[in-house]
Amino acid sequence: MRKLATVREISEVKPIKNADRIEVCVVDGWEVVCKVNEFKPGDKVVYIEIDSIVPDCKTFEFLRDRKFRVKTIKLRGQISQGLIIPMDILPPRTYKVGEDVTDILNIKKYDPQEEKERKLIKQNPPKGKVQKWLMRFGWFERYYQNKQEKILQARRFPDWIKKTDEERIQNMKPEFDRFVQEGVEFVATEKIDGCSATYGLKKVNNKFEFVVCSRNVRLNEPDDNCYWNVAKKYDIRAVLESLYYTFGGNYDGGNIVIQGEIVGPGIQGNKYERDTCEFYAFNLIIDGCRTSYFFMSNRLVSKNIPCVPYIDYITLPDSIQKLVEMSKGRSKLANISREGIVCRSDDISFKVINPDFLLKEDTE
Repeated sequence: MRKLATVREISEVKPIKNADRIEVCVVDGWEVVCKVNEFKPGDKVVYIEIDSIVPDCKTFEFLRDRKFRVKTIKLRGQISQGLIIPMDILPPRTYKVGEDVTDILNIKKYDPQEEKERKLIKQNPPKGKVQKWLMRFGWFERYYQNKQEKILQARRFPDWIKKTDEERIQNMKPEFDRFVQEGVEFVATEKIDGCSATYGLKKVNNKFEFVVCSRNVRLNEPDDNCYWNVAKKYDIRAVLESLYYTFGGNYDGGNIVIQGEIVGPGIQGNKYERDTCEFYAFNLIIDGCRTSYFFMSNRLVSKNIPCVPYIDYITLPDSIQKLVEMSKGRSKLANISREGIVCRSDDISFKVINPDFLLKEDTE
């Protein structure tokens, strides 16, 4: 589960040009605008990430107009991402730097895709007069709830596939410093603002099991939604079977997975202005091992499955702020700011979100 609110330490305080009442506080790789002299380097604080929904209470009253959502903003030309709150917001006790306090503060994640997923798996209430009448009896209520639980169980994300959720580089300051020191090279690809989809094939008792998933949920039955429509459009099951026999071997328990982003009508405002749903792969995983971008693109593009656009082969600059600047630019899919970049090297990967995209495109 993502840590939306954590105990952090102020590493630096910087002035803002032509601003007397506000300054920039730095926590790990994040820069947050605060009141002058509110914090100093070394202070222990609570940091709340962007895309958090804070509770409706006096402390966060200033966010009411934003529906209590923490967003990327710009003040006096300075990007500010997240909130820094004094430690006295927490119940009195000793807290360690890095400790997760999300549940303590009752903070939730802003996630439009998760809301759509809930609609896909919502429980069905009893239908008809007979079912409603039978719900008066405990034995039938238990039977009905058990049946609904089995439905939800079948929709749970497969345990043999890792969900897609890249960490933001701002939360990886120690790792970032090590990557810079060691000169680690990364493949940078465009991060696409769509909905995450996973397609997997596993051999069970000498038969193939094909799964279609959103980011968090397995969608069992073929349906008229973007995930199944993409599976049909690109004939993904046939592609997976072909790749399985070529690279995955032929043994029970073997599996192969394609993960990517879907863009198109009804998805994130259709920023890329597509007439139909399109799919762009970012992961090809064979028996639990993620292949390189170039291995993936060489195999999938030949089978008419597009991959996320390649940007460059890079080493990291000497600061996270400079890397954030590198994330800026135009999308290769449309005339808009790109959402950011994803950097990958062997088993290491992280995302760098373009703040210009968040300011211009994220208008909800």
